[in-house]
Amino acid sequence: MLFIDVIDGDKTKTINIPTDWEDMTLTYWCGIYRIFRKYREQGKLTEKLVKDKIESHLEHYTSEMNESNLDFLKERDAIKMNKDIFKYIAQVSDEDIERVDFKKAMDVLSAINIFQEEYKPKGIQSFEFEDEIYYFPKDNMKDNTFGDYIESTQLDMNEKAMTNGHYDVLPEQMAILCRRLGEEYDEDEVAKKTEKFKNLKMDIIMEFSFFLTKQSQVLGKVLEMYSEEREEEVVA
Repeated sequence: MLFIDVIDGDKTKTINIPTDWEDMTLTYWCGIYRIFRKYREQGKLTEKLVKDKIESHLEHYTSEMNESNLDFLKERDAIKMNKDIFKYIAQVSDEDIERVDFKKAMDVLSAINIFQEEYKPKGIQSFEFEDEIYYFPKDNMKDNTFGDYIESTQLDMNEKAMTNGHYDVLPEQMAILCRRLGEEYDEDEVAKKTEKFKNLKMDIIMEFSFFLTKQSQVLGKVLEMYSEEREEEVVA
């Protein structure tokens, strides 16, 4: 965690800057994710618009001009994105952000670069939250029914329409699949756990996301093999 002082109106306040996934909750991360997503989608649109413009006025543009236009627009968007991220983290106004020390701003933006890098899972199998221990499903979901698995994975079906992508469904997926010792599936309990798990630290969220992806791949291969065997039996 990084601590810096910033101007907030007529006073100075100290803000905490997350420098690792364990430094922030899912809810906090979703605010940063929305900014990343906004400018990623905007970048794709900008690239398409420039390309369309080049193709419609081909005789007036060279490849160098095309690249120059794109570079300029990408740099402009990067500046805007960094400003929005800093405003979100520091919780300062447009007016106050203009008075932020440049070095402090760069320290903040450098610190959060880690969140654009690929997460390296540690392979945890359980986590403690609010004085209770929850366990990831065992390999191949042995302690969970196939229905539990199907229910949890179906939540991803409308990911593109979700405000925070798959991060919107991870708390509910965890509420369905991650349980305390002896805990059975309970719809009311899943709803309560879903709300609680929105405040989990992001390292736990990322660990579960990788775990679920791995298990989905394993189960996908098993189902594929089963399907092929059934086809061979029918042919025979």
